Amino acid sequence: MMWPLTPVKCAMLAALLAVAASSAANAQEAFAGSWIISKSDRAPWADGAAPAEAEAKALAGKAVKIQQGRIDGPKPLACSNAKYQIKRYAPDMLFQGSLTAPDRQAAALGLKGASVATLETGCASEIDFHMVDADTLLFGLNDRVYTLARSEAQ
Repeated sequence: MMWPLTPVKCAMLAALLAVAASSAANAQEAFAGSWIISKSDRAPWADGAAPAEAEAKALAGKAVKIQQGRIDGPKPLACSNAKYQIKRYAPDMLFQGSLTAPDRQAAALGLKGASVATLETGCASEIDFHMVDADTLLFGLNDRVYTLARSEAQ
């Protein structure tokens, strides 16, 4: 049986949808803005030869801008059709599950707590951004962990 939608029920439904949309937008806002790739380090899960040194040098100091529906920056971070999702991941799920001693390694990277805010981009590169704090993000790429520092430039 269908429940009739009265004006009051319609208003309540609209308010709930607005709150849900606002929550998603606010969550994305924490990641939005201008960032600089400030450093990179060998990833804790990396073994063997030094990973992607040339790539790390090429990305060092580059600007990344996370904005609604797109990411501007160097390859492979650039994405013109981002489908963002905000998730909270336990240490064992960070960096797509690559940490070999998740609790210890996440803490060593500055990722504190039982869950970490993560921006899934939905882009072809499948790079996720993990929030250390309001001014610091991390992402993994080719056995390196890159640090993004919030930039003053907007």
